[in-house]
Amino acid sequence: MDNPQSQIQSLDRAFTLIEIIANANEPMSLKTITGLADLPKPTVYRLLSSLEAWGYVDHDDHKGYKLGTKFLFLGIKVQESQEIKKIARPFLKELNAITNETVFLGVLDKGRSLYVDKLDSNHSVRLVSRIGSRNYLHSTGLGKCLLSGLDEKEVINLLDKQGMPAMTENTIIEKDILLQKLRIVREKGFVTDNIENEEGVRCIAAPVKDHKGKVVSAVSISGPMQRITDEAIETKLKPALLNTVAKISQALGYKE
Repeated sequence: MDNPQSQIQSLDRAFTLIEIIANANEPMSLKTITGLADLPKPTVYRLLSSLEAWGYVDHDDHKGYKLGTKFLFLGIKVQESQEIKKIARPFLKELNAITNETVFLGVLDKGRSLYVDKLDSNHSVRLVSRIGSRNYLHSTGLGKCLLSGLDEKEVINLLDKQGMPAMTENTIIEKDILLQKLRIVREKGFVTDNIENEEGVRCIAAPVKDHKGKVVSAVSISGPMQRITDEAIETKLKPALLNTVAKISQALGYKE
């Protein structure tokens, strides 16, 4: 088995090949790529074959190597995340002003929830999570909302891959209970996180849908359990949150 240093070297070489191909105006031959990379031909061929298997490189016997469609897919995903952030930002600012609590916008990314935007509260006690942070889906309100957009088979497959570690003593670690919770999210349009991901922190979250009715992101309001009480959720936070995700969803073309 390759040691870590060897794995890093292979990764560096693979990215070198990708950049060589990306900077070309037309498909490139194995000989040309090998010369530019200054690597042994067998090594270049092995790396290109692996990249082709993953969809990052396309190969035509007559024309040569070019970037694969996987990069187009990834580019679209990045663009979607940035577009959602741009559209959602004014509504998130309004929600932040109304609640004076920390507001997150997240998307599903590589089996986790990825924070793509965050607006802090003005309170002295703030949350340390930042834009770019990833969390487990099963333990956060935002994650459960993202899972609610998948069918149960997809949810189970994802959980099998990612696991369901107990982040706190309140974390749901049984699949059946989580699936039941997701059904409630789909029915009610929101979910609460009762100190399930971080000690002393509660949140309420709701999904955002696009013009096809697909869950594409989620918004959460988080804070210390002393402030995110059941009364605060019911009287202030939930109405404001549901109004916000409805506005964002409408801006994305969603119609009831």
